[in-house]
Amino acid sequence: MEGKAGECLMANDTLDKVRELQHKLYWAARQSPSRRFHALYDKVHRMDVLWRAWQEVAANGGAPGVDGVSIAQVEEQGAGELLRALAAELEAGTYRPLPVRRVTIPKSSGGERHLGVPAVRDRVVQAAAKVVCEPVFEADFLGCSYGFRPRRSAHQALDVIRAEVNRGRTWVVDADIASFFDSIPPQVLRSALEERISDRRMLALLMGWLRAGVWTGQALIRPETGTAQGGVISPLMANVVLHRLDRIWAERYWRLGKIVRICGRSCRLVPHPGTSQAGARGAGGDPGRAGPCPGPGQDVAG
Repeated sequence: MEGKAGECLMANDTLDKVRELQHKLYWAARQSPSRRFHALYDKVHRMDVLWRAWQEVAANGGAPGVDGVSIAQVEEQGAGELLRALAAELEAGTYRPLPVRRVTIPKSSGGERHLGVPAVRDRVVQAAAKVVCEPVFEADFLGCSYGFRPRRSAHQALDVIRAEVNRGRTWVVDADIASFFDSIPPQVLRSALEERISDRRMLALLMGWLRAGVWTGQALIRPETGTAQGGVISPLMANVVLHRLDRIWAERYWRLGKIVRICGRSCRLVPHPGTSQAGARGAGGDPGRAGPCPGPGQDVAG
């Protein structure tokens, strides 16, 4: 009982400390737009950060990874034991991620989507890395991005779209990057991460999840591109890459119209057809998908 009581006290004391860390990282990045952070990795294996990460992983639930260890099993044995082991591995530089377990689900539009389910231990480390890295990149992300971000949602994106339509931007360029999570080139991701991170151990940790491989149930494969859709860190990595597109639009094409993006799916709202064609070409969309904004009751975001 004493061990579990101690773990509860640790968990209760964690939130404020981690929020303070995130606040400091956010404002340091916000005040120095060109700063590259060189001391992030040591914060990932802090026990308070790992406790926060475990709380998020446990709350989200999910199936076991390739090792078969479930969240319930970790809770039964005591999460502190796992977190102390992970902290020791991370500090010593001996942590190695397991391959993700592939799960295939049908797409509503037809076809299949491959998800990668990391082991619980790897989900905890990914969550800890996200706790540390997210504030740094959030300082840069633009207001047009709504997917997988703190205090932002698809509903807010739809509110913006409705407001822009009411302002007269009734033509939409709908752009969707096919299989985006599966197709991110590793060199592109690393380059985007290096805009803000110079810590080699942190970069090695983040890129290591891409190299861990995928267990299909029959064979271990090592894709040359992509970050596993289903990983805790994957949405942040996707937004880090896509932020470059947001920035290009804001710098070069903002006169054409308003962009609203939810991860790999974006809508560009413009006042007339000619502008929609230019907007599609300028920001990588498909001019053939430009069209008038759907009417009331129709799905604005596709």
